[in-house]
Amino acid sequence: MKKLLLGSALIGALALPQAVQAQKLVCVNGDELLKESHYAQELKAQLTKKKAELIKKYQQKAKELISKLKSLQRELSSGLLSEEAQKQKQEEYMKLQQQLQMLQMEAQQEAQRYITKQLQKLDSLTKAAVKALAKTVGFDAAIDCNALLYHSPKIDITPQVAKVIDQLASQNNETSEGKK
Repeated sequence: MKKLLLGSALIGALALPQAVQAQKLVCVNGDELLKESHYAQELKAQLTKKKAELIKKYQQKAKELISKLKSLQRELSSGLLSEEAQKQKQEEYMKLQQQLQMLQMEAQQEAQRYITKQLQKLDSLTKAAVKALAKTVGFDAAIDCNALLYHSPKIDITPQVAKVIDQLASQNNETSEGKK
């Protein structure tokens, strides 16, 4: 009985690789995809531009607050203020510090929202590209090449995915421009 069970388990184990081999697996290298896709490169340039715009926008506001803080600091350290006036200036100083901190947080959050939104667009285009290729090429599964311990270059479809992403992005731009 034990031999029968052992034999069945061995046959089952040998049959599994054949079933797995019948499935076609491909991989996409996310790092290379960002380099090869023109859309991804444009997106990177947009992110850099937006970052510079946000920095400029918030730096101006921050400079104004810092200037007010320095002015208050000079008033507080002058020793010419009454106790009541000094207390009032200290409260004003603390409020300005809080505003500066809030401004920094707001800038970071706005940048993060923009980055997330743009990366979601790239992610959805990537998934659509992989699905379209799956239908035309006929593979069953796609995985990130970086998640594999080893892979043959034959299963890497990164260049094809990059081309399809660029085509889809171009179609989306044409569609959105047509709506305007």
